[in-house]
Amino acid sequence: MSKFSNLLRLLILLKSKKRMKTKELADNLGVSERMIRKYMDDLAEANVNIESIPGPTGGYELIGYDYLLNLNLSSEEAISLQIATTYLKEANNFDFKYQLESLNDKIKVINERYNQLDDYSDNIVIKPKSVNLDNENRFELTLQAACISKKKLKIKYNSISSGEKERIIHPYGLITRNNLKYLVAYCENRNKELTFKLIRITQVEMLNEKFDLPTSFSIKEFMKNHLGLFHDEDYNLKLLIKKPFSRSVSEGLYAENQVIKWVDEETIIFEGQMSGKTDIIRWILSMRTSVTVLEPENLKNQIKEELEKMLKII
Repeated sequence: MSKFSNLLRLLILLKSKKRMKTKELADNLGVSERMIRKYMDDLAEANVNIESIPGPTGGYELIGYDYLLNLNLSSEEAISLQIATTYLKEANNFDFKYQLESLNDKIKVINERYNQLDDYSDNIVIKPKSVNLDNENRFELTLQAACISKKKLKIKYNSISSGEKERIIHPYGLITRNNLKYLVAYCENRNKELTFKLIRITQVEMLNEKFDLPTSFSIKEFMKNHLGLFHDEDYNLKLLIKKPFSRSVSEGLYAENQVIKWVDEETIIFEGQMSGKTDIIRWILSMRTSVTVLEPENLKNQIKEELEKMLKII
């Protein structure tokens, strides 16, 4: 079957089944898993929005409903509508404020990605909820508006290391990791790009002064190389995983170069390169006695140290 036919069949499969793993798609189309990943690259070049979701229940998912015409609502368009709705609700001379608010609510429902900003970490994560959603949501609309309009912000930020300080920043964009929201911005005080956790922002003022976003700047690349928060040492993992986790892990995509080998009907050897020590340790500990770390030795020692610390406080 031709490549074009396979691409159409792939889209139909994702449309009908919502989420499918690489192996499922490969089996249905009669091609290799490597070819499925090539198809995904081709579709991405055509602006067809297919999201790769990590984890045991993850897989590929088609975002939006009109994938052939690419009429999906972007996150910026949805946010712009929300901002307009907020401002026009207070206008006395706008007769259609209630209709606009109703339209905004409908679009929130239709556009499944409305409130899902990109998570640029390459790690397997257990996603907790923020302990203080009020602090996260308090300034989000203003921050989004500043990102879209390219206006500078004056904020007060409560840093763990230096306490609460006033800063002038150029907001580049909002991202999420582990369901916690962060603002990526250039900080005039520190003269470099930084990440600011929303729950630590205590005050926001949008300034009239605009800034230019550097054409060479990429949030995705910045976060991949941002030490300490989103990307750290790479680990070449080799794990022995038994039931009940062996089956679910074998069905998930945890690393681009992962290799799964079945030792017997209940046990697998997982191999793959992953980054993000904290998330890797959390993932391994979640499998409890069903997992044995075969490699690397330094990660095994780090997990032992973590367990020893836990035993001291239990």
